[in-house]
Amino acid sequence: MAEAIGVTASLLGIATFAFQTSKEVYNLVNSIQKAPKTIRDLKSELLALDPVLSSIHKAVMSDLSKFEDIRYPLYQCGMYKGKTIDGYKGQLASYKATIALVLDLFTLTTSTLTAEVVDEIKRKVYDTVSQTEPDLEVHIEEITEGLDNLAVKASAISHDQHTLPDGDSSLQVLARQERALEEDRLALEAEKKAIEQSQQACIIARKWLAEAAPQLDSRSIHVNFSGANNSGFQVGQNTGVISNSR
Repeated sequence: MAEAIGVTASLLGIATFAFQTSKEVYNLVNSIQKAPKTIRDLKSELLALDPVLSSIHKAVMSDLSKFEDIRYPLYQCGMYKGKTIDGYKGQLASYKATIALVLDLFTLTTSTLTAEVVDEIKRKVYDTVSQTEPDLEVHIEEITEGLDNLAVKASAISHDQHTLPDGDSSLQVLARQERALEEDRLALEAEKKAIEQSQQACIIARKWLAEAAPQLDSRSIHVNFSGANNSGFQVGQNTGVISNSR
């Protein structure tokens, strides 16, 4: 498998990690003979993810600054350990949609497009946001519940540690449990951050839709993506075709 990296690695490194890992997991599930439906569904999700990760990898190489805000969703595409098959498949579906959404909006800032193509992207963005936002809401509720449960367990371990005398053999067991809980907490925090970044991408997309919709009947619009710390997409009148603001 691709060598694991941290979420603080370079964005290009994360994109490469996610791309390579997804390919390796696909090759693994593809090798299973007479696979059950859950495996076949995961295989389909990985197959659909491949071109999205390939595109984002190329886009990141061309302009890193535009994609910092999906660092965590991109990273989570390569994280499968400790997850059920259905859980991993659902995770991939949400993050794939987020990455594809950002790619569509990035296309508006880096390409010369006809009004018809812009209208097609608009419909695609609307469908993606409408389908993805409810899943993200459910997912973040599950993550929040998981973090709350870990906090309760950590509190119980801390209580036990303070009630046992020094040198008690049970302290070593509790210490291992404490480390395992901390690893689980960090993993859930990273996943929560990925969901929050995905939700923010949907908010930006909805803002763009709201501002762009009145102008889509005209010959063209101008879209300006303001970068990693953006507050949204700037939309204004243009003439001719869609082009970037550089």
